Amino acid sequence: MSNQVKLVSLQEKKFVGLPVTSPFEAHQPERIDEAKQIFIERRHEIKAVVNPNEYVCPHYTSEVLFTYFFCMEVSEITDVPNGMIGFTLPAHTYALTRSDQDPYEVIHSFLRDIGKESNQRALAMEIYSFDNPQWPSQVDVYLPIKE
Repeated sequence: MSNQVKLVSLQEKKFVGLPVTSPFEAHQPERIDEAKQIFIERRHEIKAVVNPNEYVCPHYTSEVLFTYFFCMEVSEITDVPNGMIGFTLPAHTYALTRSDQDPYEVIHSFLRDIGKESNQRALAMEIYSFDNPQWPSQVDVYLPIKE
């Protein structure tokens, strides 16, 4: 699927994980790395995991901040571990790609070509394999589409 984009509809999904927020200005990548390390060390505390081989990183941005979540998809939100949050994403249509290039640029170019745009109010997602979390070539990127 490299550099190809397809539109997919996903049903409601539930997540439990660790959030981290950072400013765009004076961005501190070490905060993101630290949150990821804590998540990886504590992921076994999350109950009702759908796929133990992958983790999901929903995220959203404002003009000054971005919030990134290191999560496991769960079948139900129960016993949320201390310091983590549980939340439900509603059903959405997404543009999906896996790319050696910047996947967000690939998706935005595709959306412009078909006269659509991303839904800035919904969370985008990156899905990583624990075995090979290589960015960007081994990551599925889902960008929600404005209906």
